Amino acid sequence: MTNPTHDANAASDAPIVVGVDGSPDSVRALRFAVAEAERSHAEVWLVNAVHEAVPFAPMWPTLTSERLTEAGREVLAEAARAAEDLSTGRVTCRQLASLGPAVQVLTTASEKAQLVVLGHSPAGAVQRIFTGSTTLGVAARAHCPVVSIPEAWNPERRHDRLVAAIDGSTASSSVLARAFAAAQARSARLDVVHCWRLDPYYRYLVDEWSVQQEWTQQTHSRIDELVEEWSTRYPDVQVKTHMEYSEIADALVRASQDADVLYMGRHGRSELGTRVGMTNPGSITRALLQHAHCPVEVVPIDAPVSAGTGQDSDT
Repeated sequence: MTNPTHDANAASDAPIVVGVDGSPDSVRALRFAVAEAERSHAEVWLVNAVHEAVPFAPMWPTLTSERLTEAGREVLAEAARAAEDLSTGRVTCRQLASLGPAVQVLTTASEKAQLVVLGHSPAGAVQRIFTGSTTLGVAARAHCPVVSIPEAWNPERRHDRLVAAIDGSTASSSVLARAFAAAQARSARLDVVHCWRLDPYYRYLVDEWSVQQEWTQQTHSRIDELVEEWSTRYPDVQVKTHMEYSEIADALVRASQDADVLYMGRHGRSELGTRVGMTNPGSITRALLQHAHCPVEVVPIDAPVSAGTGQDSDT
């Protein structure tokens, strides 16, 4: 089992990386990143990925890598000013403009980070393809948790409620570590959600009610064991477990209502026959990134826990 105290020490100097491109999506991501940095006393790295291009004749020599990089620096400077205003100077920012694909640049930056924050918008089709592919690409490859901020997120609206989606796999402990630590830091209650439903193809072959009853009996002990382990480490966190026999994506989107963050795992095939985590961005992850009502944090196995989570030294 991962030692949360060790992880906290390891993450104490790690920055929070936020993707910045001047869009409304990145403005939301910046606001979230600054708030997290204030909670964890972390530095914020503002990262702008400059896409290299092969200019056509009418574009040359105006569209050069130097010009593109300079434009990126201007975007970063504006974001740095915004971060200073948001935190009234309490958060230190570092500006990084890099040539290369956004997924590659942000994944590289994640090697030294405790969290990567990206804006995500389901608006128009073109915008959805671009932001969705970047967010999913980084979430699938990053060395630290990645949080996606939806278009409807309102930083002024706090619910003091977090959601952890677990499936009983090895990824569940990493998800619970992040969620419990965040709940303590935010003084928020935590809802742990486990859901599953038999594939429609098999519903015609078996008695679904019997399957549901067997699933409930088999999973309760495993889920309760996982939650109890982390509850003893964070006794001040108010936690409630919800088990639901329903479509996973639909249930988690509902659970995201009136929540501040939803945490889910990136890797793992459940020992219980369910799958909430992902090895590659799957339908559940895509559905949540597109339709969740709150920010969604995708947690890799053995993700570090922020030092700003208020953990006791003897946990």
